[in-house]
Amino acid sequence: MTETPQLGSRGIYVADLEQSLSYGIFDADHHLYAPSDATSRYLSAEMIERAWLPGEPRMLTEEEHEEDEELDHERRTLGVHSQPEGGHGGVDINELPAMEGSIPIPGAMLNKLNPMKDLDQLSRAQLVERYNAMRPAFEKKDPRLTLMDMQNVEVAVLHAVGTGWESAFRRGDVEAGYAVNRAFNDWLWEDWGYTHENRILVPVPIQLFEIDHAVAELERTLDRGAQLVDLQPGPAWGRSPFDPYFDPFWSRVNEAGVRVAVHLGGTYARHGAEWSEDPNARYQHFDGFQWVSYWGDRPIMDTVTAMMYHNLFGRFPNINVLIAEFGTVWLPYLLRKLDHAMLLGRKPRWGTLPGRPSSIFKERCVIAPFPEENVSKAIDVVGADCLVFGSDFPHSEGIPDPMQYVSLIKHLDETTIRKIMRDNLYNFLGR
Repeated sequence: MTETPQLGSRGIYVADLEQSLSYGIFDADHHLYAPSDATSRYLSAEMIERAWLPGEPRMLTEEEHEEDEELDHERRTLGVHSQPEGGHGGVDINELPAMEGSIPIPGAMLNKLNPMKDLDQLSRAQLVERYNAMRPAFEKKDPRLTLMDMQNVEVAVLHAVGTGWESAFRRGDVEAGYAVNRAFNDWLWEDWGYTHENRILVPVPIQLFEIDHAVAELERTLDRGAQLVDLQPGPAWGRSPFDPYFDPFWSRVNEAGVRVAVHLGGTYARHGAEWSEDPNARYQHFDGFQWVSYWGDRPIMDTVTAMMYHNLFGRFPNINVLIAEFGTVWLPYLLRKLDHAMLLGRKPRWGTLPGRPSSIFKERCVIAPFPEENVSKAIDVVGADCLVFGSDFPHSEGIPDPMQYVSLIKHLDETTIRKIMRDNLYNFLGR
């Protein structure tokens, strides 16, 4: 008879593998699950009619309800992601019980850090029940704080990754687009706050479409005490986000000293029309070409290149940027190309570069490697001072117990571990 594995004190990983540190950690990549009315709770009936065409989803992340039992099970284990042959970490999702509701199992897509691989079938089912018991912490601020205490997470940057305004802006309805943006931020303020107990810090999404509306929403956000604003990767509706047209916005960000966060997301799929692909495809329907081209490296490489060569940092010396859930595989190549462009005499579109692009990046940006990435490669290129830890909790591709990230960097010295797990993000936030 196989002995049931003994779990550690936090109840996720087996006791022999569970990690701990003597200090609280600063996590650069936490998430929430938004309710279905997150974009519409504070919208009038008239504005709801204007914001979306009949049949359009109100959020790009909105789940599609599956009548097929197998697909429904997949959505409530992996979410909108796919499973490779043999499963993630050798764990077949078809053998796992599904989560309650429409959210996936935290950590189900991990390989090395998949806690299910070390458990028997009964223990796996019990772990899913523990995740279900955490559900209030995925949706509300006070239960999340209680869970963070248990996880020894002192501060978490919680990315809401706002959405819902795409249809209105695409049709040129500025008022409706910003009405959705404000409504989403009002919901976010009500359910989470922007700096709850100075421990849950939410980058507030503000669309760069029309400058007066953007600045007005920024001012409203600052009045509520926001410490971070969210910048969607990629172009801003036909302009660079760093086009001088948006200078009043960035000037106010620079003056206020709030930080900027760029997180995985965006709507790069619209470029698919040039490649025989569906420009309106949603993430869960991406084929291989769409996933590689629109979801990850290309959007952030374009955005960081624009930060440098559209001279965000030269024109606004107080702006600092957190890059989350893009990993770092692309970073060595891009920094080399940015420096190469400068050495070839290529100039910024606006203004003068304040230095070598790779040096500017190290001074003004922090970046979170993916949970199962080789951190040593990033350290070789940018050093340890601009690396921050991001768990992606509680997503299916994230670490279900954030502290477990330590197991991937135990080969580093204690000073470097502390920098990545706490001090770099602490310093970035101006604590």
